[in-house]
Amino acid sequence: MTPVTANALLGAHVPACQDCNAVLNTTVEKPAKPVVRRLLEHGDSGDELILSADECVALARWLLKVGLLSAHPAADHDHPGLQSDQDLPRLPVVRPEWLDWMRAGGEPPAGFSVFVTRRNLRGEDAAPAVKQHIVLPQLIVDGEDRNFTSQSIGFAGVNATIVWHPGWPIAHAQVGTRRAARLWPDPYEVDFGTLPKVHPRELAFRDGAAVVVDSADELAQFAQHPLSVDYDPSVAFFGVVLPSEE
Repeated sequence: MTPVTANALLGAHVPACQDCNAVLNTTVEKPAKPVVRRLLEHGDSGDELILSADECVALARWLLKVGLLSAHPAADHDHPGLQSDQDLPRLPVVRPEWLDWMRAGGEPPAGFSVFVTRRNLRGEDAAPAVKQHIVLPQLIVDGEDRNFTSQSIGFAGVNATIVWHPGWPIAHAQVGTRRAARLWPDPYEVDFGTLPKVHPRELAFRDGAAVVVDSADELAQFAQHPLSVDYDPSVAFFGVVLPSEE
């Protein structure tokens, strides 16, 4: 996979009309730019770096934009090596409603979460001996595939994971232990400077088996148990234990 080491903001762009570009610039790019710049300037420092709830929202919206547009078939990447890199992680599917909010200047659709951790700028430590996973089931509700999925992206000093999981909450172990922060939904003030540097393989999302429910009401019953490192829907529903990933 092509390494990305530059501190410049590298994004993805897709063809869009002038009005759509103007909305995207006003509602996503401009609010996020000072936040991302502060993160880049902070680097490896352990000094305080307070991000307000509004700044977390701005960063989350920008990260969602980058992740979603990177999966677009007409995406043009700022980094020349990424344009032809077949190993670049991309979302396997992009639902139309995932893009509508950017054109309209509205809120991202309910069902997305954005998590961030700090990364080591001096090179990653050895992979952790114990790796945790949150399993995302292939959820089908009343015949509709909800397309649960995740993607990890990042820039200098920051790892981010965007997750699509409508109707089923996530209890993120690293957020609970203050090793990660949730930017979206329900944003809150975050001191990014006090977050520890975390190996990206310490906790990851992985695809699970199909889970079929007949209605949204039935899903609500199952979703009383949040998706977490301690709860695998495949085991809960079928007694299926997925093989570990090294």
